[in-house]
Amino acid sequence: MTRTEAEPDIRPATTSDVDACVTVLARAFQDDPGGIVIDPDPAGRAEMFRGFFRVFVAASLAEGADLVVAGEPIEGIASWFGPERHGPSGEAMYTHGFGDVLKRLGPEASQRMLAMTGEIERQHERLITGPHFRLDFFGVDPSRQGSGIGTALIEHGHRIADERGLPCYLETFTKPNVRYYERRGYRIVGEYTVGEGVPVYGMVRPPPA
Repeated sequence: MTRTEAEPDIRPATTSDVDACVTVLARAFQDDPGGIVIDPDPAGRAEMFRGFFRVFVAASLAEGADLVVAGEPIEGIASWFGPERHGPSGEAMYTHGFGDVLKRLGPEASQRMLAMTGEIERQHERLITGPHFRLDFFGVDPSRQGSGIGTALIEHGHRIADERGLPCYLETFTKPNVRYYERRGYRIVGEYTVGEGVPVYGMVRPPPA
């Protein structure tokens, strides 16, 4: 195994990385159950993700979020928020085009998106209180999954959280993902559903003893 495979280099994302980050996230989330809730059509979902992630990445960078990437060209990205703010503000999202994303989706799909994200945020506030770090959108290009890139991106946030003595929180939609995060110290703290019964798992990694 080469050093690149064993120890991927992690660096902060910049505004010049937006296109590459969008491509990676859209590919990584194409078959995610949360995206299927919004748009069951694969082609429509791919377009939706490209628009949404462009807004998300640009808004997050504008507000100084800890977005880190791995690979040249970029093969993975993790968006870390905390300990007080746990995602880009609504103002930043709309400033960077979220309204246009909703308009392109149409009324029914945009309603599904807003209902799902609203429920996720409500559950986030219920399942963990106090200062913490949140792993929001995190993805590795499907062709590079299993190479160690994802672990390196997650451990970046874990190191910062551990230095502060704070927990980490995330949501995921699938049991394989649950097992992946459990191996990295997370445990399920709550389960709920979005859409027509799609399960979501809230998970917490406690700080070191």
